[in-house]
Order: sequence, then structure tokens, then C-alpha cells
Amino acid sequence: MRVLHTSDWHLGRSFHGVDIVEHQRAFVMWLTDLVEVEQIELVVVAGDVYDRAVPSLAAVSLWEQAVMGITQTCPMLVTSGNHDSPTRLGFAGTMLARSGLHLRTSLETIASPLIVEGEDGVVLAAYGIPYLEPDLHRAALGAERSHAAVLDAAMDRVRADLA
Repeated sequence: MRVLHTSDWHLGRSFHGVDIVEHQRAFVMWLTDLVEVEQIELVVVAGDVYDRAVPSLAAVSLWEQAVMGITQTCPMLVTSGNHDSPTRLGFAGTMLARSGLHLRTSLETIASPLIVEGEDGVVLAAYGIPYLEPDLHRAALGAERSHAAVLDAAMDRVRADLA
């Protein structure tokens, strides 16, 4: 099983006031080619797809280009990060999963693994845990007010599903 794990793309970011979308576009093209050449079987993007909760049109367009290119080769599992809007990134998640883009942007999706079978016969249950703001999620998880406690409680859900 060949899995490529990335994070923190921060699409739409500027660097010292300079728009870097063309550099990010070069990265997306390079990554898309790498996924195909290396016969990657799952790409994981662990948060911060965008640099802000309301991304620019150029950033959204670039994300679409990345998803369209990569999912022609393999599925993608994507979680929302602290810079992403879980609602915006997770929009139409059920429909997009049919095309190979599997979004994990809410508490409800934590115990829903993506099952991928590799060319080598290995079966992988890939869980994606989005960024969970303690003040927003601790009550639902029955956790104390800390990132560690919320993450531990989220992992309890994953462990329960695996059991």
C-alpha cells in the first residue's frame, strides 16, 4: 500500500504581500505527477487546505485542479484544519466521495474510515480527524477543555469503531 501524507497547503497564502498562487500551482502539478508516477494508492491531506476560512477564488480553483488531477489516480482523504472552514471545505462531501474525494470535516465523520485496498492486497482503514476546537466540541465528546482531551476523546471513537 502506497500512501502519501501531506498537510498545510495553505492555498491562497501570500508571502510578504506577494501572491504565491503560481508557486502553489507548480506544487499541485508536481504532486499530481508524483502520485501518478509513484503509483500512490491514497493521498491524505491533513488540514489547512486553505490559508483562511473564506478562501480566494484562485485558491478554490487551484484546490479543484488538485482534486481533479489526483483523484484520477487514487482517492484522497482530506481533513479540515484550523485555517479551514469545516462547513465550506466539507460542502457536498457525500457526493464528492463518489468521485474519490473523502472529506472528514466534522465530529460526525470521525468514526467513518475510508477503506482502501492496495495492489498488494493490504486493506487499510484510514480515519481522518479534523481540527476540533475544544470550546466547540468538548461537550459533545465529554472531554475537558484542552486540545489533548478532545483529541483523546476523538480517538476513543476511532478505537470503538475499530473494535
